[in-house]
Amino acid sequence: MKKIILLAVAMFSLSVMAQEAAQQPFSIRYIDESALYQQYIVAQQYQQLQNKLRTDFQAAEKKKRDQIEAFYNQIVKKNKNGQYKTQKAMEADQNKLEQMQNNAQKEMETMQQHMESQLNQEAQKLANEIDFFLADYAVRNGYDAILRKEASMFINPKWDVTEEVAEGLNARYNAAHAPEAKAEPEKDGQVTPAAPATTPATQAK
Repeated sequence: MKKIILLAVAMFSLSVMAQEAAQQPFSIRYIDESALYQQYIVAQQYQQLQNKLRTDFQAAEKKKRDQIEAFYNQIVKKNKNGQYKTQKAMEADQNKLEQMQNNAQKEMETMQQHMESQLNQEAQKLANEIDFFLADYAVRNGYDAILRKEASMFINPKWDVTEEVAEGLNARYNAAHAPEAKAEPEKDGQVTPAAPATTPATQAK
């Protein structure tokens, strides 16, 4: 009998909790991911890294191409001027040209793989940082969900928290990278002067 009563009480409690949960409004916000990436410092740094790596790759590719083209033109010129005394000498340069092409292709493929690997790692770190912040931000503000605008057909613009999230992310970044004040060691009998009441704002890295 006691078990039946306890079970009934438990079921009643669950029913009350379900009714209360149903009565509470479902709180949703959203972010514009492309706008967030334009505002977040770390995302800007990622874009700069991406541009630098691609520029470096293009420069290295052009250098290899110019070297191969220069050696090819050298072969053509030597052949035109009759500088090859034997067929074997000409074939040696042609083999060298082919080897240069093969080596260049392998080096550029390796460079591209390293570039893509680095970018993928940094992109994953960036995404993880944002996701971690959003989870904490949602809990602190009592939101049930934060959606991405890009994955939705329509969301009322009044629920957009992109700027607030970007400000929070940048504030956290600046706090983590702010230079620490380095106090000079006190000499015997010397009193450390009091810090000024106001100091200029520290520029974020």
